[in-house]
Amino acid sequence: MRSVASRISLTVVMLVVGILIVAQLRTQRHLRVATYDRDEQATLLSELVDANRRLRAEITSLTAQQAAYKTDSRGAVLEDLVDEINRVRMLNGMVEVSGPGVEVLIDAPLNALDLQDVVNELRNAGAEAISLNGERLVSYSVFAIQEKGGVMLGGKPIQRPYRLQAIGDPDTIETALLRPGGLLMLLQRTYPNLIVQTARHSRLVLGVHRPRRALEYAEPIE
Repeated sequence: MRSVASRISLTVVMLVVGILIVAQLRTQRHLRVATYDRDEQATLLSELVDANRRLRAEITSLTAQQAAYKTDSRGAVLEDLVDEINRVRMLNGMVEVSGPGVEVLIDAPLNALDLQDVVNELRNAGAEAISLNGERLVSYSVFAIQEKGGVMLGGKPIQRPYRLQAIGDPDTIETALLRPGGLLMLLQRTYPNLIVQTARHSRLVLGVHRPRRALEYAEPIE
């Protein structure tokens, strides 16, 4: 109990001393200002007004910058989303694309795996969009073996010669295809009568992918 009482007394004393110190400081400040003549008081008041004006101007400037940053951030996010949507649309063949690239003509009785290897070789070489005999290839394009022989693409038979168009850097793509020990050289050993022709183009145009089968059960969510 004595310890608690002494602590309370000490707290009260410190509080009273603090009040007295604050009162003394305020009195000294008032006396200091009071000792200024009218010109000095006017100058002090003018400086306070100017400082207040500068602070308000700084607040206005910072508020405008904050609003601009928020607007720019939203614009940047929106721009990134639009770019991503356009990229996905191109990968899925939903839009027509154009650009420089390479055209490859292959005449040989290739099977489904051979054609898939050629397409993968083009993609690994940096091809951004590919078509085969005018059919736009997408991520879910499937090569299959036909019952009577031959190859099917998306459920439809495709005939030789196979004409592939790939949009990308022409130098990189053609170099990758014709390199010694590359895929085309391996196919040449498998098919001795293989005919391959490559041509660079400054501009190729690949059409929209047209799925063979329309969706029957899937619907977009609104």
